[in-house]
Amino acid sequence: MLQSYLPIYQIALDLEALLAPCELLRYSNREVSQSDTDHFRTLLEAIMRECPNHGCVHTADLAARILRRPLPKSEVELISALNHLNDSLTGELEKEAIFRIPQERKTYYEQNNLFGEKVSTAFPSCDRDIQKAGSCYALAQEDACVHHLMLVLERGLNALAAKVGVSFHYADWQKLIDQIEAKLKSGMPRGPELDFYRHVNAQFGFLKEAYRKHSAHARDDPYDMPKALSNFNHVKEFMQEIEKGGLSE
Repeated sequence: MLQSYLPIYQIALDLEALLAPCELLRYSNREVSQSDTDHFRTLLEAIMRECPNHGCVHTADLAARILRRPLPKSEVELISALNHLNDSLTGELEKEAIFRIPQERKTYYEQNNLFGEKVSTAFPSCDRDIQKAGSCYALAQEDACVHHLMLVLERGLNALAAKVGVSFHYADWQKLIDQIEAKLKSGMPRGPELDFYRHVNAQFGFLKEAYRKHSAHARDDPYDMPKALSNFNHVKEFMQEIEKGGLSE
């Protein structure tokens, strides 16, 4: 799981907010105000608390050493300490790989119940793959997004197979779809329930051709973000439909 660097970003903002006015008074030899001393102590405590969790151990150690000594009394001393912290934090962050998730995809990252609580309740084993599909979409990992969605669909197909009495243990999708169709033809009376199951089974056949065969084998035409989002929404609507129709694990 990727780690949010928001606490480090806030530390950098707070550090700059304290450093900027001090730079203006660099040559005034003014004593540090109580307010700035309090802000500096709070900043040091935040660095010690948050930086080790994000790999910035040297900066956290530096903050701890500063706190063990008397805090700066003059603006010159404070500027020196802030610059040391800034240089250390910058150097450590330059060694990290940091990713940005665009605002329009942020709501897909590491979220629960992306298909709704009812789907989550009916298909609890899908929770992880639904969450991973959303996170992969948020991070522009289109093929991985579709792969997780196919794992969600497979559990839906297995639920349909179980409902009509077809063995589904690691069965090939097409073989399973054919067996379900045969079972529906021979073993269920006409009516709304039969119509629903036949519709669902036909949809699995369509989804297999449209998505699963593509995601399970190498293709020259990779998924792009619009296709991944379309797939995500299609699978979401379909899982909501089969849950509403009474299918569950």
